[in-house]
Amino acid sequence: MHNVDISKGIQVGGFRFSVDTSESSRKHLDADRDLGQCDFDNHTIQINNKIDSIHQSKVFIHEVIEAVNQIYCDGEIPHPNIQRLSYGLHQVLEDLGVRFGK
Repeated sequence: MHNVDISKGIQVGGFRFSVDTSESSRKHLDADRDLGQCDFDNHTIQINNKIDSIHQSKVFIHEVIEAVNQIYCDGEIPHPNIQRLSYGLHQVLEDLGVRFGK
């Protein structure tokens, strides 16, 4: 398995997004009952650090698609489709031996 380090952030559409897996981020996500969140205004992707690495990778892919949706599609992709796309991409990348995390 090739683990891609996302701790330094990611570039999406010319914007630099930080990736936050801190304990304070986990608490914020737990309060909202979320595993992840993409804050386009602050260019931040939060991922709950209490989930295992496979799920963190899937959540990261989901949040990147959320960012792509906002930047390139004006938020027009419905959330259920983002969920389907993220599961599909996650499966392909896992099969190729690519996982996102620290």
